[in-house]
Amino acid sequence: MHILLIDNNDSFTRNLEHLLVSAIKGAEVVVEPYTRLPQLDLTAADLIVVSPGPGTPAEYPGYERVFESGKPVLGICLGMQIMNEHHGGETGRLPGCVHGKTDEIDWLGEQQTVARYHSLCVTKVGDGLEVMARNDQDVVMCLGSRDHRAIGYQFHPESFLTSNGGRFIRDAIAYLDLQ
Repeated sequence: MHILLIDNNDSFTRNLEHLLVSAIKGAEVVVEPYTRLPQLDLTAADLIVVSPGPGTPAEYPGYERVFESGKPVLGICLGMQIMNEHHGGETGRLPGCVHGKTDEIDWLGEQQTVARYHSLCVTKVGDGLEVMARNDQDVVMCLGSRDHRAIGYQFHPESFLTSNGGRFIRDAIAYLDLQ
């Protein structure tokens, strides 16, 4: 599987690359910086991953071509917020700031420990996106749409604090019907 990982200047990008390679058999990951987004050839990718990053979705214009490419997309943290805003959703300031903390979410009927590193959160869900997980403070932790071929995690599956990061990658692959 050819995976294009777009790096939004985040220190977790190489950890995410490593997790993708270890969780997906036969994965070949190409990491490209966000600054090259306008020139990237999206046609060869079986999956496009939008990385976490500092700042707000508004600081990363140009992702329309990714979401309108017809390619499956996995967004992580900022990547999920960018996906949500592309579909008309909104992002706001999280009450407090959560960096390097664990949280519990109900994931497909099981309690899972996930790592959170964010100060922004989804305040309005975009059109056609379904909330697949929230934490107990009602913060959206996962959004997805089979019709849009997109899924996003607010938490960081690539962090050592997420106890089952590979599972979240494999579940995203299954949700996007890439198996």
